[in-house]
Amino acid sequence: MGRDQSENGRRSILVVDDDPRNLRAVGSLLKESGYQVHVADSGELALAIAGEVPLDLILLDIRMPRGMDGLETCRRLKADDRTRPIPVIFLTGKEDEETTVRAFTAGGADYVKKPFDAQVLLARVRTQVELGLLSRTLERALGERTQELRNANARLRQLALEVSLIEERERKRLAGELHDSPMQKLALAQMQIAAAQRRDHESEALLESGLELMREALGELRSLQFELSPPCLYQEGLAPALEWLASHATRRFGIAFSVALPPALPTLDRNLAIVLFQCVRELIYNVTRHAHTSAGRIELEAVDNAVRLVVSDDGQGFPPDAATRQPGVGGGYGLFSVRERLALLGGDLAIESDAGGARVSLWAPLTPPADNSPLPLGKGLGVRAFPIGEGSRLSAS
Repeated sequence: MGRDQSENGRRSILVVDDDPRNLRAVGSLLKESGYQVHVADSGELALAIAGEVPLDLILLDIRMPRGMDGLETCRRLKADDRTRPIPVIFLTGKEDEETTVRAFTAGGADYVKKPFDAQVLLARVRTQVELGLLSRTLERALGERTQELRNANARLRQLALEVSLIEERERKRLAGELHDSPMQKLALAQMQIAAAQRRDHESEALLESGLELMREALGELRSLQFELSPPCLYQEGLAPALEWLASHATRRFGIAFSVALPPALPTLDRNLAIVLFQCVRELIYNVTRHAHTSAGRIELEAVDNAVRLVVSDDGQGFPPDAATRQPGVGGGYGLFSVRERLALLGGDLAIESDAGGARVSLWAPLTPPADNSPLPLGKGLGVRAFPIGEGSRLSAS
């Protein structure tokens, strides 16, 4: 039974007073008005009843000299998650400003001065019962909508991961087609031109020029194939793919990237390896575009059933809130995308940055959460940094 639903559909009220005459008078009045009434002659008993019985309202005497008074009883009601939503009307023989302030400070919703007019009391009771019901109904509806929003966000984030993996599969397909068709044809043409060159010395200069163009085209296509989807990521795993990425970035962008790898690395789930590679690739490209540095470093290790990756450089750095900043608010999608993809795997990222450079640390568990639920930001690396080998630090926008 919900805490806002009493037996037989009647609203349930607890009357608390250490004077039996008051209990009988108020109880009879409420029963005649259709309410279900519970009574307590002490604050201690009131707390016990409120913890067990669904109540819509509590009428509470302020002065109960033989035990816990009404103010303390109300404070304890409001300190308990089970009884906090129940509105409290104080019954008081005093109406001075100090008493009124103390009553509201303790958590009271209203007060009625003794001796009270029956119609005034019933009007106050009806008002607080209905307000309490409305408040609980709205709170419950808000909770349901909040959960629906959380579920929708979880589905959207899961979809984002799926899109990322689909994109990677498409990259792999395009890389395969580049290798299987135009690159094979260019390689065959290169061999044919070389054979013709050996037979016809008069066209040697033209053939040599054509061969050089073929060599350049083949090199560019191979580079594009690997950049789209490095075969070593699927054939050999994450560590060799990171070595290729560092070597490729060094050749293409003129920034010397070094790699520090562990002597042994557990076998990673394919999707985990793909996402980590995507994240590091995004960070490397950020370094090349924005860090204004001549050197960078990639570090990898597996510790405590988790994979840890660090990308660092000694460039210009960036604001510490870059990882949590929403895209379009003074920044781009790079770090935001990295953080979101890691969160879907139960991971996180941390950033260190100053005038001497920057360092981005990535973390993801070897075994993703069973329900694919992301960690709240800050539960992973967001609250601490960790050393992984040596190296400088990373800059990104």
